[in-house]
Amino acid sequence: MPKPRSGKNTIAASEISQYVYCPVSWHLKRSGVPMESPGLERGAAEHERAGGCLRLAARRERASSMLCRAGLLLAFAALILLGWILWTHS
Repeated sequence: MPKPRSGKNTIAASEISQYVYCPVSWHLKRSGVPMESPGLERGAAEHERAGGCLRLAARRERASSMLCRAGLLLAFAALILLGWILWTHS
């Protein structure tokens, strides 16, 4: 059975989720950068900005989906109306 490694190269399971959230923050924390540094404050601001962009994209995607459904409904109604007109004038 392999012997567990210890030291700086060992990555804890909890660090994986931290890395997935923000690789830069994970690297800085692992490198010993203090949690109260200007770089981390700037990083938090960038995360907030990116989150705002993602929220805007999600709202636009929902609006686009609703407009697509409305367009399909109108197209279906137009086909029914056209069928009714052709049926009654035949």
